[in-house]
Amino acid sequence: MQDEALRLENVSLAYNDLTGNMFSQPRAVSFFKHREDDEQKELIRNVNLTVTRGETLCIGGGSGQGKSALLRIIAGLVRPTRGNIYYFGEYIPPERLTALEVAKRQVGLVFQNGALISNLKVRDNIALPLRYHKMGSPEEIDEKVKMAMDLMRVREEADMFPHQLSVGMQKRVAIARSWAMDPKLLLMDEPTAGLDNYNRRNLLPLIDNMRQLFKTTIIIVTHDLLMTKELNCNISFLHKKTLTEPHSFDYWLNSDSDISRALFRDFTNTGSSPTHFINPKL
Repeated sequence: MQDEALRLENVSLAYNDLTGNMFSQPRAVSFFKHREDDEQKELIRNVNLTVTRGETLCIGGGSGQGKSALLRIIAGLVRPTRGNIYYFGEYIPPERLTALEVAKRQVGLVFQNGALISNLKVRDNIALPLRYHKMGSPEEIDEKVKMAMDLMRVREEADMFPHQLSVGMQKRVAIARSWAMDPKLLLMDEPTAGLDNYNRRNLLPLIDNMRQLFKTTIIIVTHDLLMTKELNCNISFLHKKTLTEPHSFDYWLNSDSDISRALFRDFTNTGSSPTHFINPKL
């Protein structure tokens, strides 16, 4: 499909294949060999998902359900045990499903901890992948870095080191670094984790600007359920090893499903509702 950004078909991941650290080379596995005890050892089973271009989708679920593992599969950092993955309509066969191949399709990933380089200033952290991949002249890279800092409102912190920044600012810099690579699909792991209300409230409209101004497709793994309401997007849940159909915050809030009873109980008991934000002008 022309409007398709990502498609997962029957993607599964066994615990045995979740090996090494997040930067390790995925080890070769069979996509087709099936053992009788596989289902008992699977973290994720038969996940199907289609995300359209310019869409923002959140993925939620309880702790330990495999949300971050699914994000790493999409980013090419972990190779699934079985299944097919298509990026913008292009199928990548199992033997080529690596982080480098996925990155070539303009897929970016923002880690939960930001993964900033401690001895580099903000501007150099953002510029690092651009310089490494030789994406332009020094002048062009400098201009791209400035645009990324402006988008995430960190221009004033350009000459600061990561340890001098608040957690909220570190997350903004990490997002700016990924955005500078001009991703068509941006993956984010818990972008609001550890943020106070002030920093959370300031970050969400900046994320939404990427979708509205640049048509970036965004997938966010989060425990922050109100985010889906504020970003006006759908959320799917990893539940019992598989992924639900995506629906709005209000759908889940008013549903009588096990997920709603477990995860939306606080909202139904208090009757709380989020305060909507207004996107700042760039």
